[in-house]
Amino acid sequence: MKTGKLLKKWMTAVISAILTISLFAIPAFAEDGAAEKSPINWGLIIGLAIGAIVLIVAVILCIKFWDKIKKFFRVYKSESKKVVWLSWAQTKKSTLIVLAILAVCAIVICLLDLGLSQGILAFIKLFAPKA
Repeated sequence: MKTGKLLKKWMTAVISAILTISLFAIPAFAEDGAAEKSPINWGLIIGLAIGAIVLIVAVILCIKFWDKIKKFFRVYKSESKKVVWLSWAQTKKSTLIVLAILAVCAIVICLLDLGLSQGILAFIKLFAPKA
């Protein structure tokens, strides 16, 4: 890789990191109106700093492994072209089957819940001390 391209990528990474930090750091210095509280939200600043570090590391890794990333997306694109999708009729049929099974499962669970709750209430009435 030529030095000019590498420098351009590094400068892009640094500028994007600085812009990200400055964009999200603005609310950290906003005053909330309370005089006794510090106008600086240190938790937000620390979180932004960690986020910026993660962003910078991600950009650096992307620059370092650019060829592998390009290869991954090239392979991904070629593999996605090999996917065979179901026809519209098959999709509708499969969807109806799934919805029917879900309805049956919901009814079974509802009946089990109703039966068990009624059984527990009957058991409590049977063995509860009479006052």
